[in-house]
Amino acid sequence: MKTIENFMKNDFEMIEGWCSGYMQQYSQLIDAYHKDENVNGGIAEIGVHHGKFFILLNWLTEKNEESYAIDLFDDQHLNIDQSGCGSLEIFKKNLLEFDKHQGNNVNIVIADSTTYPLEKDILKPVRIFSVDGGHTVEHTLSDLKLAHKLIHKQGVVILDDITNMHWLGVIEGCIRFLEQKPTLVPFAIGQNKMFLCNLSYADSYKNIFKNSGYSSKDDVMLCGHKIIALHH
Repeated sequence: MKTIENFMKNDFEMIEGWCSGYMQQYSQLIDAYHKDENVNGGIAEIGVHHGKFFILLNWLTEKNEESYAIDLFDDQHLNIDQSGCGSLEIFKKNLLEFDKHQGNNVNIVIADSTTYPLEKDILKPVRIFSVDGGHTVEHTLSDLKLAHKLIHKQGVVILDDITNMHWLGVIEGCIRFLEQKPTLVPFAIGQNKMFLCNLSYADSYKNIFKNSGYSSKDDVMLCGHKIIALHH
């Protein structure tokens, strides 16, 4: 029987994209908490590219949990900041070859997340939502607001490229989002990603990561929120 460990060892690097292998451990910590708390729901990602992180996350789902892959894919004329270049053909091929469910629980949505009403497709809250779409301030702000609407109350939103100096619109968009005092707040940062959850569960997630030995600093401040810096 194939496992997520087999996938990471043999297949992960076969998928073109940008994602640290250490995201396996971080994602599995979140997944273990969800299973302990009976949190049900699939995963979602805005900005799938060829599916490297999406497929890793989908390995955490059961076949009855619906997941959502949202990308412009071949409509690259809408990719105004040229952050990534997804391919629907390659993504589907990777799902068939590397995904736990061969894509059978995956809903592919070809859309601009800033204009398409994703609420009509994602009817149940997802428990992990990766935001890796357009990297402008406006895209980041819009996608975080959308993820906030669609995430399970105990779910986690993961914002990519938060420390990437080539895409400073991400950190600016994140700060503008946090300045609006949402109930979706950051609890950790690491591997070029920001982890956010509902305010009520931030301490629980911080304790999970600290108790697992992944914290390198426990009191990093961002927009009035005390978060933990992660190491591998």
